[in-house]
Amino acid sequence: MVEPLISNERGDREWLYLCSRVGEERARAAIHELKGGQRPYPLNIASALGIALPEEALLPRLESRKPTPEQLAKHLAALRAAVK
Repeated sequence: MVEPLISNERGDREWLYLCSRVGEERARAAIHELKGGQRPYPLNIASALGIALPEEALLPRLESRKPTPEQLAKHLAALRAAVK
């Protein structure tokens, strides 16, 4: 799976914004559309998608992110292992 290059909280929030706008699948596909050796930072991905990122205050907060089923399963497995 292709991963965005996220180096800080703002980048994480930008990635969350992009996924909320176009869906995670489309946002990941845009990574393959980057030109000229651009690194897959959310800003570059947004540019490939033709989306202007909003100012930081308007980006989604991280606690609003819902975990994926895989993340939930991993978390539950870790909790079960800790109880044993």
